[in-house]
Amino acid sequence: MNADTVLWAELRDLGVTDVEELSPDDIVALALRYAVWVPVSTYVRAPWLAPYAVRKIRIRADPRAPGPKRDLWGLPDKHGYFTDDNSLIKGVFRNRLVSPGSSPYGASKIRQGLVCCHVWAGTTAEPLLFSFIPNLVWLPKTLAPFSDAHRAAPAHLLHPTLKRVSVARYRSTVPLVAATRVRSAWQQLDTDVDGSDDVPEQHEFVVGDGLVNLVNTRLDKLTAFLEATLDDTAPLPARFSKRYHAGVGARIDKTVWPVQRAVSLESRRRLREEMNVCRTSEASSDDHLSSS
Repeated sequence: MNADTVLWAELRDLGVTDVEELSPDDIVALALRYAVWVPVSTYVRAPWLAPYAVRKIRIRADPRAPGPKRDLWGLPDKHGYFTDDNSLIKGVFRNRLVSPGSSPYGASKIRQGLVCCHVWAGTTAEPLLFSFIPNLVWLPKTLAPFSDAHRAAPAHLLHPTLKRVSVARYRSTVPLVAATRVRSAWQQLDTDVDGSDDVPEQHEFVVGDGLVNLVNTRLDKLTAFLEATLDDTAPLPARFSKRYHAGVGARIDKTVWPVQRAVSLESRRRLREEMNVCRTSEASSDDHLSSS
């Protein structure tokens, strides 16, 4: 199913041929009905979909990747974070059902037409916020631009509305991992919104345990990779990705510096410790977030 096609079928039935014909209130009402969120149960066990990633758009040149301009997706930044273009987030929600079945999407899997939007503007370059589940919502392609907030123009009414829904969905919930990191993420977000207790029913992806398992598998792979690069006596590890590698193995981009040269020893050690906290799967007295 194409989510945007479903939206336009409804709009045409209403006699709408252009979204500019709709009032801001109409846009908000449509977006709230068509928005799809990540389940709160997933947030409890994996507050970030990719805690090791930040968004970098169209990286084409970098001193650590000598050569002509080309796609440098996946190159580690100077702190070791994986530079993404939203692919790590978008890919895991293709071909998913939406719950409840009374949503506009019915019982069909959504294959295309949804756009991953960040609820809070200007947050994608921050690893605490880029894949933070409360900061993510999926909207049909036609409605997604209304969620943006640009400094050059007043934000659409949808922008604060999505903040209000997110705060109501997630803020009082107690994740079981990375208490300090979760707290720091929330502290960077403007959560002073009105009416957060008065929100409509939300729709969410049907993911089961598979999504949490995928997040943990990726974390395990990265932490094992980093651990090996910190031990001079250990064999060099297989790549984490094509451009995030230790200089050995098949299917690596050899024009990109190995991580040992691209990222300092201290930064790799710090990132490994940070990711180990995110991977913890059970609550402990030190790692259980109190809502405050």
